[in-house]
Amino acid sequence: MYIPELEKQLAAARARLHDVVHPLKSVSDGCAAYEAVAVAQRALAAAKKEEYADRYDVGFVPEAAVSEPVLLQTDHAAVLTFSAMREREDGKREDAGYGVLELDLCSLTKFGYPNDEALPGHPLYERGLSDYGVFEVKNSAWIRSMTEHNRVAFPDTPDSKARHFIITFHDSTFECIARGVRASLSSKPYVELFEDIRKIVFPHAKNA
Repeated sequence: MYIPELEKQLAAARARLHDVVHPLKSVSDGCAAYEAVAVAQRALAAAKKEEYADRYDVGFVPEAAVSEPVLLQTDHAAVLTFSAMREREDGKREDAGYGVLELDLCSLTKFGYPNDEALPGHPLYERGLSDYGVFEVKNSAWIRSMTEHNRVAFPDTPDSKARHFIITFHDSTFECIARGVRASLSSKPYVELFEDIRKIVFPHAKNA
């Protein structure tokens, strides 16, 4: 599909969103309109070979009000946990306990700003990124930059096979470069869950 046609589709999706939310006619219509804009943004960015954020389904998403993200990271392992929600068949969300993301061969992380209110300032907000979700960045400029830095010392460094992930929370945003993600849910009290995670991140600790 030609880029001008994709640009028209994005403009139409934005107009539809404006009509739905000013004033908001229904929550379901508003969510559908937001998603239509995101889909159009991703399609246009992909056609232009620009980076964009694609939803990455791990079976759950961050809880919107109190996300409680915690990152435990060393040189060799990284695990991210947060309060999680799961979508039901009727479209509503319910508590799912704690989400656990084990980041395979994680080489780089960013954790902190922006929060949900400042997320519109993120470079990928107009390219598919949205609140309280898990995303994979396609055509990642961050991965290309990491590879170029490595080639200063190691000129034969091949193009990276790593992947760029983003998780958006209520008070923060997490980004990482890793080979993959292993996702699971836990209903354990956090003290017990943290002990399990400590054993993953510090497998050779004396009291592990």
